[in-house]
Amino acid sequence: MSGDTILLVAVVAVALIFGLLNGFHDGCNAVSTVIYTKALKPRTAIALSAIFNFIAPVVLTPTVAVTVGKLIDAGDASARLVIAALLGACVWEILTWIWALPVSSSHALVGGLLGAGLVALGAGGIHWHTVIMVFAALFLSPFLGILTGYLVMRLSRYFFTKRRMSMVKADRFYKHMQILSSSWVSFSHGWNDATKVMGIIVIFLAARQGLGVEQYHAEHGIPFWVIGSAAAAMAIGTYLSVRSFRLIRTVGEKICELHPINGFSAETGGGIIILLATTFGLPVSTTHVVTSAVTGTGLASHLGAVSWKVFRSIMLAWAVTLPFCAAMAAVLYYLLGLVM
Repeated sequence: MSGDTILLVAVVAVALIFGLLNGFHDGCNAVSTVIYTKALKPRTAIALSAIFNFIAPVVLTPTVAVTVGKLIDAGDASARLVIAALLGACVWEILTWIWALPVSSSHALVGGLLGAGLVALGAGGIHWHTVIMVFAALFLSPFLGILTGYLVMRLSRYFFTKRRMSMVKADRFYKHMQILSSSWVSFSHGWNDATKVMGIIVIFLAARQGLGVEQYHAEHGIPFWVIGSAAAAMAIGTYLSVRSFRLIRTVGEKICELHPINGFSAETGGGIIILLATTFGLPVSTTHVVTSAVTGTGLASHLGAVSWKVFRSIMLAWAVTLPFCAAMAAVLYYLLGLVM
């Protein structure tokens, strides 16, 4: 096996590990509310989520992959740069899982790419117009999540009030609706997040030919083995999250009191934002959007319905994610230089 092939295998392996951790870490987002409202049993909910996380990136155009690949100058990227970026993000994924904090895999990945890219390529190797576009999407999407969660919650309450449903009947109705809404979030999550992993692999594939990601994509597209393996890693990671309820408890219990109507409203609103962003090729955080949408459903009741202490802790973790991963990736880039 040639040295170039070994480097490719190493890049793909680390990328798929990140995808698996992403699914494991974020699997709770689509299922936490549907589990805590007892609309579905945990194993059923997570298995369904894993299926939709696999289907979406396989059947839809991987729009986000090209955007992620355009963050740095792929033509000059090395295996060392890509692996350092991924490992920096992986460290944060593991730490925040231990702390039971729902954070953004997107922020972690972007931070890792920027940190490793800056030390490897310098500021001139970063495509700052793409960075600004991605930052805008990552910054605005949580606020849109709160807004959509709030609006869908108000519309849902208006619907069952007009239908003169009792709370018992409304709970039963929205439990059934949650099966659809949680599947919708899983589908959206798979389309957005799995394609980020594809984008990282494509950076190295393009670099091997001295091409930019856009040029490589125009000439070769994204190989199906990249699409299939990234989708599978995301689905397997999501399915394995059945073994950990740490993050599921944070999103499902601690932000606000959840009824089926909250779960349906948060999932529907969050899914709309994620799907729209992915359609335009923008990477967003499913964690941020869904957590914010849950908060929005609490606000639709009253301010006191939201646990602001928990929300502040989550917000602090969000703010720390990108600089931490950038710094970690930069350190790892230098350390990997000792062996690569």
